[in-house]
Amino acid sequence: MQWANPAAADADAIGLWHLTAIGQTVVTGLVDPDYPRALAVVGSVAGITGDVTITGTNMAGETITETLALNGTTAKAGTKAFKTVTGVVLPVQTHAGVQQVETATAAGTVTTAGRAKCVITADGMPGSPWHVPFDVESGDDANDIAAALRAALAADEIVPNHFDVSGDNAEVVLTAKTSAANDDTLNIAISDGEGEGASVGVTTAATSANTTPGVADDRVSVGTTDVLGLPYRSAHNTVLAAYLDNTQDAGPTVTVSATALELNTIDLNSALNGKAVDAYLLV
Repeated sequence: MQWANPAAADADAIGLWHLTAIGQTVVTGLVDPDYPRALAVVGSVAGITGDVTITGTNMAGETITETLALNGTTAKAGTKAFKTVTGVVLPVQTHAGVQQVETATAAGTVTTAGRAKCVITADGMPGSPWHVPFDVESGDDANDIAAALRAALAADEIVPNHFDVSGDNAEVVLTAKTSAANDDTLNIAISDGEGEGASVGVTTAATSANTTPGVADDRVSVGTTDVLGLPYRSAHNTVLAAYLDNTQDAGPTVTVSATALELNTIDLNSALNGKAVDAYLLV
């Protein structure tokens, strides 16, 4: 028999989800394997635990279920070949994610009205370091400077896509939209502008404070392994030889079952790579 082009194993081929404080049952947005094959689960950070239960069908269209225990970032592979995936039951989170909070404090008294400058540096933000100009008036104090900057940041074309803007008095606060690992590069720099029309009197504050470090939330993915399903129930290993891209495999691992079709599988010694797989077996 032949599998024309089985793709390489893919850790999130079926789906990737954020865990929450409540268990979830996913029945939409699931992607079926390219060929009937065994699946695997893996977490995004160390220490994630809990069971993931996968439901689908085998090559005969029979409903099958497999429960796999999460072990942090170590993938846990199943033994059943799924043709389709119709549901995934996810556990509750082990770690709660935290949105990073960065705080800058404006200072100074404006003696010449004009354009001041803020530079936002953030990993993954387009254009970083991103320059945000804002206008200040003569006599503005720290609170006024901060208020003008907060308004400019809230109206900016880039910043609000990644951060919520807030703050009181002289503070300018950016809160990440999503939970993620702490971004050590995140910074809010405030100063007078440059060149014609620049303000005078805004005290340079080159660095901001990481007031709440970010923590990534738990994510779990279900993906494919290199183990392909065989279309026959068998009490014995009858595979004579297997080939990947017309090169004989050094020794595939074959698992058989006379009762459960989904437990009849073949795992080549070589990793799948989108090339044809041929197996010669007695039926």
